Amino acid sequence: MTKPFSLNKHERLKSRKQIDALFLHGKAFFVFPFKIKYALIPNVEISTLKFAISVPKKGFKKAVHRNRLKRLTRESYRINKVELKNRLIEKKYELNIMFIYTHNEILNYQEVETAVIKSIGKLQKLLD
Repeated sequence: MTKPFSLNKHERLKSRKQIDALFLHGKAFFVFPFKIKYALIPNVEISTLKFAISVPKKGFKKAVHRNRLKRLTRESYRINKVELKNRLIEKKYELNIMFIYTHNEILNYQEVETAVIKSIGKLQKLLD
């Protein structure tokens, strides 16, 4: 059993096939400053929640800035994903999510966390 507030290797969206399928067949919505792409797969035996973050090089030329935004987003997601994960297990769904940062300035942790909480809430509503 995994710890509830961890973000393990098996919870990260890394497979090229899954990412391509997410962009081809997935749906999207926008919560400032993120565009959230998601693919919901119903009726699976093992409920999984996979997550990825993308910060485009076009907006942030320095890797330091891109990595900071990724760290902030991962941390806020890691802390707030528990309720979404429990709902997925209850409903027997698999969910792949990609957060794409669209703003051209670095926001602070509180603003990023607020956006992540709103997007997780929207995903929970989609499950119902």
